[in-house]
Amino acid sequence: MKKILSFLLGIFLLIGIFWVAYWLLSEIWGQFKSLDTNVAVAALTAFTTVTVSTLTVVLGKYYERKKDIEAHYRQKKTEIYDEFLKEFFKAFYSEADKDDEADQKSMIDFLREWQRKMVLWGGQNVLMKYIKWMTHLKKGNPDAATIFLMEDFFREIRKDLGHKNNKLEKGTFAHLILQNAEIFLEMAKKNPNVTLAELAEAENELQSIG
Repeated sequence: MKKILSFLLGIFLLIGIFWVAYWLLSEIWGQFKSLDTNVAVAALTAFTTVTVSTLTVVLGKYYERKKDIEAHYRQKKTEIYDEFLKEFFKAFYSEADKDDEADQKSMIDFLREWQRKMVLWGGQNVLMKYIKWMTHLKKGNPDAATIFLMEDFFREIRKDLGHKNNKLEKGTFAHLILQNAEIFLEMAKKNPNVTLAELAEAENELQSIG
């Protein structure tokens, strides 16, 4: 019953607002038509000039403010994404023992803090791609999907910062982290579930043949 009464009250209020607006416009138009033609034209011209000038200033301020906010968000996003990529490439190319407990704890602490920042500043699509990549990565058996989900995440980062990705083919980012990306991509075409362990075996075979 309360919902029905609230709905009806809202309808009556809208009708009342439209009726008052219509009455005001009718009164103004009636007064305007009673004026001398020259006076009416001058008044209409002045009103149009003031209205256009006001709208120009207001809209200009609005879009200027909007650009400032977007630039601020883009700067924060750039800092956060760059922070992750620095740590990612540092960990990937590090010569330290990957199973070292101190290194693992350091990475966990970093991710915990970085993910907090992502909640505040990260783009929603970037966050979804990151979660999808991490969910697959936690399965503990890195494969082709791991690399391609990582690529999706990187592409979304670039897109969120305003960059284009139309010329970046599938496997582009694999060249940045894999020593033999071409071999990996060929193996992934034949077997979409190929693992990085199988890639390592293929690389060792090539080295032994060489």
